Amino acid sequence: MNFTDTGTLINWQLDDLNIIEPVHDKAGGGSRGGVYLCIPNFEELPPPFSIKHGEYRITNCDSTLPHNKTLGNAWGTVDVITDWEELAEQSIKILNVTTTIRATSETALVRPGFHPYFSVTENSFLDLATTRIEVANLPHDSLQKYQAASLADTVKLTTADYTVTVACSISPATENLSVAFGIWSDKKHEYVCIEPIIGNQFGADDLPTALTLLKGEELVLAFTIRAEKLALAG
Repeated sequence: MNFTDTGTLINWQLDDLNIIEPVHDKAGGGSRGGVYLCIPNFEELPPPFSIKHGEYRITNCDSTLPHNKTLGNAWGTVDVITDWEELAEQSIKILNVTTTIRATSETALVRPGFHPYFSVTENSFLDLATTRIEVANLPHDSLQKYQAASLADTVKLTTADYTVTVACSISPATENLSVAFGIWSDKKHEYVCIEPIIGNQFGADDLPTALTLLKGEELVLAFTIRAEKLALAG
């Protein structure tokens, strides 16, 4: 696996298929593609949540695994330890990402997320529980929010070449713990993002609210991407 100096997975292939949309530069600066974490916050919120997608994405780490980062800002300081593992068998590949968030300040507010970009083809669709979404019908570059009924809910993406399932688990599983899936699509680059967003009960923005960790408390997140190549692909 290849990573940028901030710990973003650059791409991820199954045989000759790009399951993960490779990192590419955007016009006007910045980049899109790959897989990264959104810690300690997801999206733009009122202060102190003021950094889009959190600091993990922009904080450097070395190239060895597990990745270790210390993030500190107005809503607290956390240590983040992230390990990446891939498993493969014929026509199937699995990516497991395990992240431990440990509060090192007296309190720390976190609303973590996981942000993989998937390559898609024409007629791709998503299945979220009983909801089916045609990728072609998604609005351009606009977050769509789907609240998970259960922490065990998954999202399945089906393309002409492969299927992929995204799942997450959280420990400890507290009473008010909630998960939403944020869905993005960019028609110009033909990808879709499936983003688990984790926190307390859902708030006014229809996303989970921030979790409070006390000093020394840990939140352990496990994200799994399971890709299977379809028989007619390649």
